[in-house]
Amino acid sequence: MSNSNETDAYSADLASGVAAFDSKNFAMAYQLLAPLAAQGNAESLWRLGMMQMNGLGMIENQPLGLENFLKAAEQGHALAHHMIGVAYMTGEGIEKDINQAIEWFEKAAEFGLPGAMYALGMLYEDGKEVPLDTDKAQAWYAMAEKIT
Repeated sequence: MSNSNETDAYSADLASGVAAFDSKNFAMAYQLLAPLAAQGNAESLWRLGMMQMNGLGMIENQPLGLENFLKAAEQGHALAHHMIGVAYMTGEGIEKDINQAIEWFEKAAEFGLPGAMYALGMLYEDGKEVPLDTDKAQAWYAMAEKIT
């Protein structure tokens, strides 16, 4: 950014785009956030990914949504890590891979996201896709409860 006017416009577009997304005006959100995502803004990439993954205001495109989550995660966006875990767990936008899911949930848990900790707890408690481990499940639940 060369001058403060550009920075102000960028911040205003981001704030407006986030507000539009939060009020479910996805067409407006896309219009404001897509150019910022193209510049590599992590928050814009994550929100664009959410819209693409879930077909919010656009035709669902899960592989593209996942790609945007990965770009946001590279910049340390916590919720992007969680959503990549969800994608691997459910096989949305990518081939289902429970080990990859666990890896991404653990990364999200390092950011202190209780949702990721609960997801890990449920996987170990369920014991269908990973070996049953009630100790591990309880440890993840306890960690999540400390935060919430």
